[in-house]
Amino acid sequence: MGIFFKGETRNINPVDTSSAGDIFSAFPLNTIPLSSLSWDEHKALQNSDIFTAITTLSKDIAKLDIRVKENGIYKDKDRIEYLLNQAPNKYYNGYQLKNIVMMSALLTGKGYIKIERNNMQQVQALYHVKTSQIQLKDDNNGYYYEITNNGKTLRVKFEDVICIMPYSLDGINPITALDALKDDMNTQKFSKKFFANFFANGSQAGSVLKMKDGKLSPEARNKIKTEWQQANSGEDQAGKVLVLDETMDFQQLEINTDILNVINNSTASTKAIAKAFGLPLSKLGLTDPNTSLQDSLNDYLLNTLGSYMKVITAELNFKLIGTKEQYTKEFVFDTTAYRTVDWKEHVELINSQLDKGGITLDEYRNQLGYEPIPDGLGANHRVDLNHINLNVADDYQLRKTSVNNQAPQVNNLEGGENN
Repeated sequence: MGIFFKGETRNINPVDTSSAGDIFSAFPLNTIPLSSLSWDEHKALQNSDIFTAITTLSKDIAKLDIRVKENGIYKDKDRIEYLLNQAPNKYYNGYQLKNIVMMSALLTGKGYIKIERNNMQQVQALYHVKTSQIQLKDDNNGYYYEITNNGKTLRVKFEDVICIMPYSLDGINPITALDALKDDMNTQKFSKKFFANFFANGSQAGSVLKMKDGKLSPEARNKIKTEWQQANSGEDQAGKVLVLDETMDFQQLEINTDILNVINNSTASTKAIAKAFGLPLSKLGLTDPNTSLQDSLNDYLLNTLGSYMKVITAELNFKLIGTKEQYTKEFVFDTTAYRTVDWKEHVELINSQLDKGGITLDEYRNQLGYEPIPDGLGANHRVDLNHINLNVADDYQLRKTSVNNQAPQVNNLEGGENN
């Protein structure tokens, strides 16, 4: 998949239409099935809702750090963690790597990262590979990848390529959300073309120009039509006076404004795109008055980003963790940024964790952006004296009932009201 595009060119000339047939030709009637019109990844990004959905998901995934855990504890100064988040190679940073890989995965179904190892088989660098340049193949020795670049073909081990594949029916071949959105994208395309034609012609739906002097040849009609469009179409001509001679008869065609209102107010395609990618409607500019910001973010993190993050971490665990570490090491996303939207509520939460001994004073200060206390004084967990071990509590209660401050034997205790 090509993330980088050739230079874009735009035609600034107005769209020329002078008849109702031209205006309504934006909507093919029983001629071209919507689903038969093909969409590739570049063409799909020309749809503003698709562009917003894909860039939003890619950026939100890319801005989260990927951490390494060993025995449930975050590991400091891990080499692979540094490559994923900071500098995967000498050409681009970790954010860009995650962003372009995620965009590729959403658009083409797969996002590839080539692992480069040193002589000790340790991960040395990570590179993004375009989907169009890589193929999965197999032979008697198993699966491997072929990467083509500048006419050269490189054979790469299966375990040296990370493949991010959000959707698949068999684990090998991908499917994409775009497959389910062809009709919706085409509906939006034709709707916008209708509006473009309408406003580019000075809000005129179309017209009929009759020439009274004899019968015109097709060439003459086309010439008059072209000259008329050039003289009267475009935003600069809207509302201006037409000057006709006695040989011309001009009739303005009207369009029912209800059609414009239906097209302009329709959000069905936008909602379908949001649903296909698992996005909240607010991400595509549609408000939901019944949901708070925190609830919306929690839902987005759990039900949308959570699924994509699991796809990524599962593949990282599969390709980057060896047999010796498979039960003790794992990759996880740091989602702290989404859980600290309300700073006051966040501070109250970590205050409670500190008071109950859930975190150390240094961990508390770290979440507030402060440095640890010198000499390791903040590394120990704090607990209040009202909380003691259950064994100590039992022993203390028994000692209170003994005469000589020693716990009495249970078999010497007698029942009854006087005992």
